[in-house]
Amino acid sequence: MRIIGILLLLLLILPIVEASAETSWTHEFEAGYITTKPLIVDDTVYARTSGLWTGNEQPVVAAFDVFTGEKVWSFASQTARQNDMTPLLYVDSGQGSCGVWEDLLIVGWVDGKITAHSPKNGSIVWENQTGDNFRGITGQMALETDRVVVPTRTGLSTFCLANGIELLRVETESIGWRNGVTVTEEGYVFGDEAGNLHTVNRNGNLSSTMLGEGKIRHAPLETRHGLFVHLQTDEGSSMYLNGSILGKMGHSPAMPLMHENRIYAATSDEWISILCGENTCAIESTEPFHSNGELSLRVVESGLEVWAPSNTPEGGWGVFNQTALMRMEHTSFDTYGTAAPGFSSGIVAIGNDAGTLQVTNLGFVSENTTQSESGTFEVFLRATILLMFVFTIVFLARKDWSTASKIGSAFLLVVAIVVVPDLSVKVAEQTSPRYDVEWDESWPDEWQETQVVVFEIDGITYAIGGLEPQKNVYDLTVIACQELDIEPQIEQQYLGPYLVSFNGFAGDGWEFMLDGQRSPVGMADAKLGDASIVEWRPA
Repeated sequence: MRIIGILLLLLLILPIVEASAETSWTHEFEAGYITTKPLIVDDTVYARTSGLWTGNEQPVVAAFDVFTGEKVWSFASQTARQNDMTPLLYVDSGQGSCGVWEDLLIVGWVDGKITAHSPKNGSIVWENQTGDNFRGITGQMALETDRVVVPTRTGLSTFCLANGIELLRVETESIGWRNGVTVTEEGYVFGDEAGNLHTVNRNGNLSSTMLGEGKIRHAPLETRHGLFVHLQTDEGSSMYLNGSILGKMGHSPAMPLMHENRIYAATSDEWISILCGENTCAIESTEPFHSNGELSLRVVESGLEVWAPSNTPEGGWGVFNQTALMRMEHTSFDTYGTAAPGFSSGIVAIGNDAGTLQVTNLGFVSENTTQSESGTFEVFLRATILLMFVFTIVFLARKDWSTASKIGSAFLLVVAIVVVPDLSVKVAEQTSPRYDVEWDESWPDEWQETQVVVFEIDGITYAIGGLEPQKNVYDLTVIACQELDIEPQIEQQYLGPYLVSFNGFAGDGWEFMLDGQRSPVGMADAKLGDASIVEWRPA
């Protein structure tokens, strides 16, 4: 019995050890610095370096195994030499009017070249040249259907994702730098170093508006109240909303970002949170902080985290909630930095001006945490079943009926724990009534092959589609409510999140149908397909 106790103790310790294990590795690039966010896609981390100001170092794009840090491939530009600051762009496979393409990693270079690489091995799938070969591409690119939109030092180009053919080229009379582009209904919007805001429609027609004396060094943000632009000026910076000044702030602004109804920005002097309400956007809070680069978002169960690199000799990253600084994160190699962290499933990838890339599992609570923990527990249960079965047989062979009976009873109990929940789900799936899911002809064609959410609240039907695809009903519901201005009340209970009410209407409870079927699991565990339809209605 002592041996049995030891073995069971080991089985109990194993999940704890496994859950606490951390992935952590560091890679130091030979030359250059990391100025833009690493990307984490599946099991691979992609990072790029910029050449130094001497103009002698080759900028590099490299891929690493996210768990081991082993370099999968590396590509060095033979023609670009400095200031390569364009964020990497990962494109999922697809097709459009100009052809079919596999997954791509698109890189814009300071010599004006654009290259599309295979994410698997780094080979060039296609490449092309924009109109400017001196500091040609330094701003954030964008996607539109089957093309990539590329801001250049002197204008804008679009390229077919399938073959790299240039579909559109427009030149401006002014110079851009880190001039990211935004795709809107009107066309493509980007700024320049003279404070001009340019709009190019899809026919190539150019219109420009001067906001003020200053530099636009980010992709304009499209809000429901108009375009937001943070203009760098000699005196500091000015924030504009739809052409009107929203506020004057500190020097050297960072690249702002928007999430739901908030804009997050920063300067050398402060971090800024802007709330876009029903009527307008207004500064809600500021906090002393020094950040001049990219910002990054991380959604956790407790809420939202905004990470901002501290561009100071001490370095580190400030972690904010919607309105205030929560904590500082530091590494052993902290120094100046402008690159935002990359996040994926509890993994963080960070880089700095010293060319150091670190990838770490910080034990973040992510969308996969529950699944991981339940998976570990399932392994433990199944191992326990096997062990108990073996010892039951051993003691039966020894004719130790008392011990065999005790272990056998425990064996049957554990079997029940494992089997009954799975069986109940299967029964629910078989007995749950199924309904035909009909496409509503009033829905826009753009919603086809996307996830759609329908709400029946107090006799009124709300619907939305075309959102960013989500993995489960909970995440999709939260995003849909934000887009439709529906206020959900969700309680975190022992079994997971529970929907209490929509817009204050609780009734006798709420239920959801997933693709015409009542789900046997909760909304956090109900998995979605790319074209799933979720229907919420009173119970």
